[in-house]
Amino acid sequence: MNDLTKKDSGFLSGVQGIQWAVFMLTNIIAVPVVVGAAFHMSPAEISTFMQRMLLVSGAATLIQVFIGHRLPVVEGAAGMWWAIFILLGTMCAPGEQGLLLQQLEMGLIIAGIFLAILGFLPIIEKVRNLFTPIVTGVYLILLVAQLSGSFFKSILGITATSQLNGKIAGICFIEIVIILFISLKAKGIWKSMGPLIGIVVGWSLFHFFGFNHVGKTYEPASWFAIPQLLEWGFPKFDAGIVLTSIITSVVLISNVIASILVVGIALEKEVKPKQYQKGIFGNGVNLFVSGIFSVVGVVPLSVSAGFITTTGIKKMRPLIIGAVLIMAAGFFPYIGGFLATLPLEVAYASLFIPFSQMMGFGIRDLMGQEPSPRNLLVIGLSLMVGIGMMFLPPEAFESVAPWLRNIAANGLLVGLIFCLLLEHVLFREKKRTESTNN
Repeated sequence: MNDLTKKDSGFLSGVQGIQWAVFMLTNIIAVPVVVGAAFHMSPAEISTFMQRMLLVSGAATLIQVFIGHRLPVVEGAAGMWWAIFILLGTMCAPGEQGLLLQQLEMGLIIAGIFLAILGFLPIIEKVRNLFTPIVTGVYLILLVAQLSGSFFKSILGITATSQLNGKIAGICFIEIVIILFISLKAKGIWKSMGPLIGIVVGWSLFHFFGFNHVGKTYEPASWFAIPQLLEWGFPKFDAGIVLTSIITSVVLISNVIASILVVGIALEKEVKPKQYQKGIFGNGVNLFVSGIFSVVGVVPLSVSAGFITTTGIKKMRPLIIGAVLIMAAGFFPYIGGFLATLPLEVAYASLFIPFSQMMGFGIRDLMGQEPSPRNLLVIGLSLMVGIGMMFLPPEAFESVAPWLRNIAANGLLVGLIFCLLLEHVLFREKKRTESTNN
């Protein structure tokens, strides 16, 4: 009887592990396609990128489970991280994409080391306090604003056909509506499957109408391959990229903390303070791993709490099985090759709702602040400067020193730095100074 119970338990854990794997795949599949397109990667490069993304996402989840926060939380590409990749890729001059990718590798590696060290220092709360709701709100709005053009050019068919295409726009609209409807109306496990279902429908319609791009297929040389380290080349240092990476990692500390908190609530379990510190340390380790494996930075996904609540899967074993399955999929080129054929427009459409939510989070942060003349001035000036810099042509910065160019030409970074100066130096509130001293 006990053997039978153990077999049933093992079978159940396996089924639940597959559910976790599918859930993780939902948060992975679109990222290499969109980022790869921004950097003009070949089908083979996107395919191997997909392999590495699967491997790192699974490995990062296991790292957090065993040496990090030790909670059932999946790791996936952080929206903010791959937004930075897309942003810099679209801004990059032709022929310099390879160099930029090597600089991003270095940025992730340094940010990972910085965050891992920061996780065990008593100053972490002071660093986090720099990113007030006004600063994070401005950052998120600038981030989405700078990327919105790429989204609409792709979703409306302009990227593919150089003009508005009604059929492509219609398919993407159907996909977005399906994802939105499932996210708002579905119950149980289906609620978390909205993006995956939307991708399947959008991909099928693209195939039906013959919009799958010719030449995007890739035939792997073998059925098994070990993902390579530093696929984009040896990391190279750039002050602007490193600064952007460190700022992004610090901003995402709140995401790490929030993910641990909400999963603790879903598990009806009290989370210890050390788990937050270990979670931040684990995220630093995972950013380092992301850099050496040449992928987008990962972060604990707070949507894991929704998955736990809707499925009732609270044990760690199924998550470990799911993470191992996703990790193992990274060793099979045919899986990566198939997923890499996802149409760019379908990928962008699947990310439209999450990015809209990111903009909403930024607005929410700003709406929570008192509409005082001081706050309105900080917000208005920061957004004006950041968005204004986005409209300047790249050639306007040719006279700027190379080490400073990636900072000055980045409207997002300029707006954020300007906001930090206004918030904490030029218009620093006396109340915040006093409370900090106390």
